[in-house]
Amino acid sequence: MSFHQTSVSGFPAVALRSELLELVVVPSIGCKITNLRRRRGREWLWRSTQIPLAAPEYGASYVETADSGGWDECFPTVAPSPIPGAGPGAPALPDHGELWALPWSSQVYRHAGGTTLAGRVVGRVLPYEFEREVTLDPHEPLVRFRYRLRHTGSEPFRWIWSSHPLLNVQPGSVLELPSVSRARVDVVHGRSDVERGGELPWPPPAPGETSGSPGAAFVFPDEGAGWAMKLFADVGPSGKMTLTDPRSGERLEIRVDPSSVPQVGIWLNLGGWAPSGKRPYYNLALEPCIGAPDSLADAVERWGTAMTLEPTEERRWEVAVALFDADE
Repeated sequence: MSFHQTSVSGFPAVALRSELLELVVVPSIGCKITNLRRRRGREWLWRSTQIPLAAPEYGASYVETADSGGWDECFPTVAPSPIPGAGPGAPALPDHGELWALPWSSQVYRHAGGTTLAGRVVGRVLPYEFEREVTLDPHEPLVRFRYRLRHTGSEPFRWIWSSHPLLNVQPGSVLELPSVSRARVDVVHGRSDVERGGELPWPPPAPGETSGSPGAAFVFPDEGAGWAMKLFADVGPSGKMTLTDPRSGERLEIRVDPSSVPQVGIWLNLGGWAPSGKRPYYNLALEPCIGAPDSLADAVERWGTAMTLEPTEERRWEVAVALFDADE
């Protein structure tokens, strides 16, 4: 097990390495993870060719200035949102939440359970401390994410959290959600047959089809598909999500305890969306999350899935990511 200083696009970074995996984090940019791979395998995290890695600016549009790829954390909202219950003149919560644009403190250390990079950040609009530990297992191709949220103020507040890994996919990539049969639509582009707020079977039917094959895998179509949608589903009892590379057979598997991380967000962008002036992207965000949809206000007022954090309360949860070769 090892770690060392490196750089990504000129920014200081930390690379964690085990015998099997490598993971790279840029602490100064929201503790963004820029690389996640087996040491002799494919890179799983998508990187934008149009939006470079840049120093964050609090309050700026994430999708226009910071959607450079990699893995970010979104809290206490994903979409820009007013604070539910706040009076007139209260500040709003920014695009993709606060964490990507706030300064984190971090440390890295070795221990019997592997090598860990621990990051901590303090909220600006709401009173909280948010901590994330990322640990590479010394023996398995496994990354463990451990989260801790603590209220530091005197009044309760509502919140949602979402991991935000953007993943490399190609036509033929296979996404399996074994405990998911239905999903609800939050955002849709390029599909006149799909309505925001409606439900679809999982996997979603192709344009022009009236039904899919519930329980089957989603196979990514050609890059010219020209549509995008953000879906949310209950992750279900298996707590498992799997993405398989169509060329190498390598697999990325995400595992959660559905009692603590009950939802998954699925952003399928098949050449259907990009910010104004950019070429449409082809990528996947597979996002274990607590609460849905992306707007905290909608999670409180329309979907009824937002959490409440009481003064001095702590919440903890975990996400595990395993990277397998084709023969494992």
